[in-house]
Amino acid sequence: MKTKTHVWDVIILLLIAAFLILPLALTFFYSVFTQWTDILPTGFTLSFYAGIFSDGAFINSLLRSIIISFVPVVICTISILLVLYVITLYVPKMEKYIEILCNIPYAIQGVILAAGVISLYSGKPGFLSNRIFLLVGAYCIIILPYVFRGLKNTIGALNVQCVIEAAQVLGCSKFHAFFSIVIPQMKRGIVSTMMLAFTMLFADFVVVNMIAGSSFRTAGIYLYQTMSKSGQTSSAIIVILFITTLIISTLTMIIQNKQTVKGRKS
Repeated sequence: MKTKTHVWDVIILLLIAAFLILPLALTFFYSVFTQWTDILPTGFTLSFYAGIFSDGAFINSLLRSIIISFVPVVICTISILLVLYVITLYVPKMEKYIEILCNIPYAIQGVILAAGVISLYSGKPGFLSNRIFLLVGAYCIIILPYVFRGLKNTIGALNVQCVIEAAQVLGCSKFHAFFSIVIPQMKRGIVSTMMLAFTMLFADFVVVNMIAGSSFRTAGIYLYQTMSKSGQTSSAIIVILFITTLIISTLTMIIQNKQTVKGRKS
């Protein structure tokens, strides 16, 4: 019975994996053939990938997407960690109210948020009139519920009060104990939450197009502008963006695992 159950588990996992991988695989095959008018494609070529990587505009748009996605994630993560520090150690009764506030962006669509930000701050004096600053702020609002929920679940799995009390007995302050003892224990949860938020923003098109405009060409805008020109080229861009996200995630996990192994050895 156990063997049969194990076999069925493997079959189900393989079916789910095939269901998830099949769209990307078909997109990749479409990007490396010139024609697909029959059951099998014809005209194998890598010219579409060569054309993309030889285009400096695509490289610039890819770097813009990475930067404009990474900065809001860092800002939002640091802000939520500070909020969790305060509500966990000083005002735990405020946790439910903070959670309600952080969940409000769930009900706000990207188009509504972008239109509201533009109408509120456009033309105002100071740095808030800068469209890039507005875009970073809008991105922070979009990922706020996901970052808060991820970090809250991570810190909820730790006995923070006991750790802080033990550190205080040894002469450590609450602030130092939280950020030198509790935060390192949350490292895996923090990295996972940041990667989830990063992938949400990386391929965004609607918000960045409405707030920053098409002059600030990210990978999403570059893809949208290419879709009307060539289906194979746009498919190649989708594959490249997926591989880029996969590489960033893999490197992050490798670095995190190495740091964990070093910490255990020390």
